Amino acid sequence: MQITLDNIGIIKNSTLTLEGLTVITGKNNSGKTTVGKTLYSLIDATSNLQRNARRDRDTYIRKQIRELENVLNVFIYTREPGAEEDYLSGFPALEGLLSNAYKVCKPSPEEYAYELERELHAVDSKKLAELYGTTESIFRRDEGTRRWIVHEVPISEKFDRQRAVALDILSSLFEELKQDPHLTDYARERINQTLSLEFSGQIQPVKAPGVTSLVDLSDEESPYYHFTLQNNRIVKDGPVFFNAPFQRAYLIDDPYILDDPKPARLYRMNAQEFEGLVNTSNISTHSQKLLTELRFRSGPNPFEQMLLDKSLEQIREQIEQVISGSFEFSPDGNYYVENGVKLRVSNLAAGSKLFSILKILLEKGELDASTLLILDEPESHLHPQWQNTFAEVIVLLVKNLNMRVLLTTHSSNFMLALDAFMRKHGINQRTNFYQTRSTGDGFVEYECVNDDMGRIYQDFLQYLSEVKQLRNLYMHGGGDGQ
Repeated sequence: MQITLDNIGIIKNSTLTLEGLTVITGKNNSGKTTVGKTLYSLIDATSNLQRNARRDRDTYIRKQIRELENVLNVFIYTREPGAEEDYLSGFPALEGLLSNAYKVCKPSPEEYAYELERELHAVDSKKLAELYGTTESIFRRDEGTRRWIVHEVPISEKFDRQRAVALDILSSLFEELKQDPHLTDYARERINQTLSLEFSGQIQPVKAPGVTSLVDLSDEESPYYHFTLQNNRIVKDGPVFFNAPFQRAYLIDDPYILDDPKPARLYRMNAQEFEGLVNTSNISTHSQKLLTELRFRSGPNPFEQMLLDKSLEQIREQIEQVISGSFEFSPDGNYYVENGVKLRVSNLAAGSKLFSILKILLEKGELDASTLLILDEPESHLHPQWQNTFAEVIVLLVKNLNMRVLLTTHSSNFMLALDAFMRKHGINQRTNFYQTRSTGDGFVEYECVNDDMGRIYQDFLQYLSEVKQLRNLYMHGGGDGQ
């Protein structure tokens, strides 16, 4: 499987292979995080696509039904004391509209909307007038004097007018529901919105406005995603999503996420205009999604756990060296429990929190061959000893669970540990190393350095050598001491 990015962030035409472990190194501000965010956005936007589409579709229908509640205000007369009979008892859908029971919408919001349409056609406006009064006072402007004058109009006339508006709303709704049966537009818009959220609306390079950008994820057998972007939105020139290479993706870039007391739902107040039924309030950042999974998702069933235990034995041994307790999440707080002692998770060391995130995901059965794991500079909070342990855990995830892992690093020690353990555990044929290279115009390209790993170590050692020379200069009395 390969991903190609062109004019995404500051990345020029570059292709990276995703077969097992993919490692990206390079200087700061060289677009390393961009690859992970793009991949995460693609997978998260289209995972559970059918389920999300049904949920957003139902939300949209309920929104239109609420509009009908406002339009059909003539029915307030059916609730007046002394009404001769409850005419609407024969129209359960309309009755539900007045009593707010429509919010349940059983068997489904769509079926409820069609029942409303049938009942609206069946209501006799003259019968309404007979039962609840024949006239209503309304204001109309006199064409001659241009003054507002009170007129008495039949209740039946008001209902017929409101019924026509309501039926138009329902007719438009039903036409909209017939569109996009294959979820082509829906998938495109979910990717649009997720990319926009992850990149704060700037997925394309700010240094080159007006360019066309490309994203392609595919393998020799099938395409997965392919689209171009202009003005930070996908160009509507056909399907963008063809098949799902993963069921889920996790992007881990902040061990302090476990300190949050609870996941916050993101409500975007100024979302872009979009077509289709995408509900943007259901799209979360990678951190919000991860926190929700850590706190609330249930674990595997006993059969799944039995299979996992066999695969996780080596991995657990490594993680247990660092953090051997369990976790307890409740309204009272988040706790790490070891030997009966409860410590708030926020008081764990940052490095322990990073191992904790992997430990919890593993225990919940969230890490397997159907998961893409993205790690952004995971070594940042780890002592070299724990960097070595973490590197072996990552390699074992690839080997034992057949996972695909993409990570970025700035650490020569962590890089060397990955290099060593991927050879020890025999995944070197499924490991690819990439280094960023400046194109000289503010952009970067990615180069595969599998056959020239020395370039990576030379880059790391260059800066170590420079500061070592500076230290020696001042340690031996050289320099001016300023």
